[in-house]
Amino acid sequence: MIYRKLGRTGIDVGIVGLGLEYLEFEPEKTVVSVVHEAIDNDVNYIDLFMASPGIRDNFGKALEKKRQKVIIAGHIGTVMRDGKYGRSRDNTECQTFFDDLLTRLKTDYVDVLMLHFVDRREDYECVFNSGGLFDLAQKLKQQGKARFIGMSSHNVPTSLQAVNSGYIDVLMFSLNPAFDTLPEEVVPGVSLKEILDRQPPFAIDEAVSARQTLYHVCAAQNVAVVAMKPYAAGVLFRENPSSIILTPIQCLSYALSQPAVCTVVPGCKNVAEMQAALAFLEATDEEKDFSAIHSNPMWKLKGNCMYCNHCLPCPVSIDIGTLTKIVDTAGFSMSGTVVADYEVLSVKASACTECGTCMERCPFGVDVIANMNQAVEIFGE
Repeated sequence: MIYRKLGRTGIDVGIVGLGLEYLEFEPEKTVVSVVHEAIDNDVNYIDLFMASPGIRDNFGKALEKKRQKVIIAGHIGTVMRDGKYGRSRDNTECQTFFDDLLTRLKTDYVDVLMLHFVDRREDYECVFNSGGLFDLAQKLKQQGKARFIGMSSHNVPTSLQAVNSGYIDVLMFSLNPAFDTLPEEVVPGVSLKEILDRQPPFAIDEAVSARQTLYHVCAAQNVAVVAMKPYAAGVLFRENPSSIILTPIQCLSYALSQPAVCTVVPGCKNVAEMQAALAFLEATDEEKDFSAIHSNPMWKLKGNCMYCNHCLPCPVSIDIGTLTKIVDTAGFSMSGTVVADYEVLSVKASACTECGTCMERCPFGVDVIANMNQAVEIFGE
């Protein structure tokens, strides 16, 4: 397993995590087998948002004698009413379902307490205003029932507001190459299949800018991004008019190349799907290469660095993708974290000989030399 820091929490998390959504109605044997497959392969970040008793009990069974190996992300704001999933902003109701979570998992605390599904501006205000769900989260943290506070969202403006507020340590955000290159306003309420089928293609320049801004601000603020929906519910694996069919490895590679992303939590409904995600750890550079998305007329990424390092090897050993990511983040905030990230690079931008080899290889037409010069201007070396 490869580990990254979960932002300012300082926790080491494996880059491949697990989301339990697709195990909600599976039998105990299946849940235990998938969770054990994950833990036995050093997956240590597992997200559970559902309030249904079955999955909570089954996850609790899977955690027996393994609790200390797992970073649990549990959610408040998700409830069950008449046997159906629901969202709640009532603190008393949310407290009841959180207590139920701890009881069924047989634990005294969760590591990351997620404020569940905060997308709309008015919902954000309800959650973070005095007496809202955030106050309950803080109380639970003070009581030792949660170590850190996060928020799950699918909305860029709402997420930016939360990150800039300083209230959250972790942002769980829907992230994949389709969502990242589609206009924000077309994603809610429209299936990805509809989007892929639509002609002419959407213009995506503003979408790329908005979502990249979010990731860079998270990096600058040292707020960890946990990438959910990396496969877009499997739609990216299927035949579609865009002629772009991606593999689980390519989807994970894309998500993990984005700024601030610490771990990805694919939903796996059986052991085979968990193993398919874990295969990323042994994958070759060719298997991880997601540059084919550039050939999709909808996903016009020309000139935007995707941090895929398809430009390597560099003759002087510059880690071009990582360095460019730091430079892009510096454009949003010149924080101590950004400076520290640059300082630890073994080869700085000043070593660039402007040979242009990287630019010949880049599938996205990035002006790498200009980026290296910009890095020298910003960091002095």
